[in-house]
Amino acid sequence: MSFTVRGIPQSLADEVRRTRRAPDYGHPAHHEIATGTGPCRCCLRPFVPGVDARLLFTYRPRGDGSSLMAPGPVFIHAEHCAAFDGAGFPDGLRALPLAIEARATDSRVVALTRADARAPVESGIATLLESAGTDWLHLRHAEAGCYIARVDRVAG
Repeated sequence: MSFTVRGIPQSLADEVRRTRRAPDYGHPAHHEIATGTGPCRCCLRPFVPGVDARLLFTYRPRGDGSSLMAPGPVFIHAEHCAAFDGAGFPDGLRALPLAIEARATDSRVVALTRADARAPVESGIATLLESAGTDWLHLRHAEAGCYIARVDRVAG
């Protein structure tokens, strides 16, 4: 099964860097040197602790337009980085403890699984995307619970 992984949109990340404010909320974005690996929710690469500057802000992931998705904290590189636009699963996310949420059209969570370190994450993604009632997936950090990226089927 083909799928695409998308972090936050480039335009949104650039707006936060420019305004130093959380989109939709106006809360100040917090600037700091990375103390953990992250990842950046735009380029989906891990941060280098003690080296990379990052911004922390409140973000509400996109749902299906008819329901309220819960907001939470996310990090992006403080300086410009290009949004992940590659094929397949981002290598930078493979070492993270991942939870995969299967979501239905009304944004209900219809299944939740933790990525199995013994199997490729692509297997878990494919299984959930093939499940009846699943419209898209959210990747979350399995320990912190925060949003990382959205996964959608690729038609065709």
